[in-house]
Amino acid sequence: MTDTPELSPAPETRPRVWPLFIVCAVQAVVVFGFSRWGTTNLHSAAGFGVAPGAAAILALLWWVTLSRTPWRDRLAGAVLAAAAMGAIVLSQSRVDMGGLLLLAALPWMTYGTAAVLLATWPLRWPLRRWALALLLIACAAGFCARRVDSISAGLSPVASWRWNATTAEQAGALALVTEQGRAGVPPVAGPGDWPAFRGPARDAVVAGESFSTDWAASPPKELWRVPVGAAWSSFIQVGGYLFTQEQRGPHECVTCYDAKTGAVVWQHGVEALFEDGMGVGPRATPAYADGRIHTLGCTGAVLCLDAATGGVVWQRDLRQDAGTGQPSFGMSASPLVSRDLVLFFSGGSEGKHLNAYNRATGDIVWQAGHRADGYASPHAAVVAGVTQILMVSDYGIQTFTPETGAPLWDHAWGIKTNPRCTQPVVVDGNGVFFGGTGSSGTRRLTISLSDGAWKVEEAWSSKQFRPYFNDGALHKGLYYGFDGDRLACMDPATGKRRWAGERYNGQLLLVADMDMLLVLAESGDVILLPATPEEPAEIARFHAVTGKTWNHPLLSGGKLYVRNAQEAACFELPKAGK
Repeated sequence: MTDTPELSPAPETRPRVWPLFIVCAVQAVVVFGFSRWGTTNLHSAAGFGVAPGAAAILALLWWVTLSRTPWRDRLAGAVLAAAAMGAIVLSQSRVDMGGLLLLAALPWMTYGTAAVLLATWPLRWPLRRWALALLLIACAAGFCARRVDSISAGLSPVASWRWNATTAEQAGALALVTEQGRAGVPPVAGPGDWPAFRGPARDAVVAGESFSTDWAASPPKELWRVPVGAAWSSFIQVGGYLFTQEQRGPHECVTCYDAKTGAVVWQHGVEALFEDGMGVGPRATPAYADGRIHTLGCTGAVLCLDAATGGVVWQRDLRQDAGTGQPSFGMSASPLVSRDLVLFFSGGSEGKHLNAYNRATGDIVWQAGHRADGYASPHAAVVAGVTQILMVSDYGIQTFTPETGAPLWDHAWGIKTNPRCTQPVVVDGNGVFFGGTGSSGTRRLTISLSDGAWKVEEAWSSKQFRPYFNDGALHKGLYYGFDGDRLACMDPATGKRRWAGERYNGQLLLVADMDMLLVLAESGDVILLPATPEEPAEIARFHAVTGKTWNHPLLSGGKLYVRNAQEAACFELPKAGK
């Protein structure tokens, strides 16, 4: 009888995990660095997308080449990971949105793989292998159940569960109001009214208002809250009535609300619908003058309406008048009333960059300017003693005589990344600065006029202040606005940033009598901070509206009006001294 030697058991598979742990640690440090010290949306995008994407690639390389797992498992794992990632991308109606959702999922996969391997360390490899497979399947299932609705200011996806209504569906559920009332508006806007984008002077400065900042003891009192159609259009307020634009089903609407109750007084709709990665509906804010409301829809509908009834006085098509197509992010510039004219920015074909209409008739009075994209609004100011219209775009800045559109001076400064969206700022009578996000920054020009000739000199250029679509305000020689995502303070004399604070990604008001900044953040929170040369601490905060909020707030008569793409609300601020 021959003895048969016993076969020794196969060696236990023990993956080499330290390279993956190093990848995860480096990713965490890089993401934290961008989160802590980054400012612009490019920094946010690097922290959100570039770092996790690079880490995922390195993790996949580790799995295939250095993990020491059986080759069959390496191949199966790589195929399963690719299938999970592909499913997430293809789960969205647009591949670019699916790509953003995948970037949000990658950290869960990378960190999750490290966590599973650590948690299952005592177990045999066959069980650990199945745990890793379940992780990938769970990640794919969880993220495929999400729907990307839009993009945040930091270029990350704003997602919701698939079974929840989309913003467009919510807007579609709001019926077009057919029973029209009448608004008792005054013929001329008075003190305390807010008749145009960012206020009477279009500078976000609120005068004559004061209130208690002790919101812990006396919180703002909600007076009303109503659903609204999707839009990034902001409120204006005249004579106790609010005017804005919104999307309701297939109609772009101009709506008049009673400022006391939030009830719809009248509504006028035109059949138009615009939707992109930023959201649904119109973006421009109305302008009021002499009993009329002037608006611009996302697809180019120019309306002049009776502010009392919503009846059409005249109507134009800006795209047709300017000989231009649909901008990538829709027609977004708010109209500017200038004496007997109302001005609209189109980007348009050459010579039709800015378009001036007769306010009474709607006839084209003049068109001017070099063709260029952009999303800023026309701005009236006195520069070097001359009243003029300033227009910031991706070209740089151009200025025009209000009555005729004759060019005055310009400054070409192309932009390399995101389009310009913020307003120019005039300082010291002859200084103008304007900016853009990404790699461009802000530039100040010194303007002079001598013997009929304009002279434009660059005073400074700075990459310490890079506004995206968030405007700011001047106060006591300093400019308070946004360096990318962060609330910041800049010295206009030098272009140096004094401080950069939290990532609010919102819009602000400067409450001048209180030396106070009131910020409406992208999160829907309202925050109070002192307007000081040193970085301030928050004084008060409360949650005002739910959902992504890019609309400008409005403060009048002790009431704060806020809105976003889903709802609008009015709050009574506590009286000073209480």
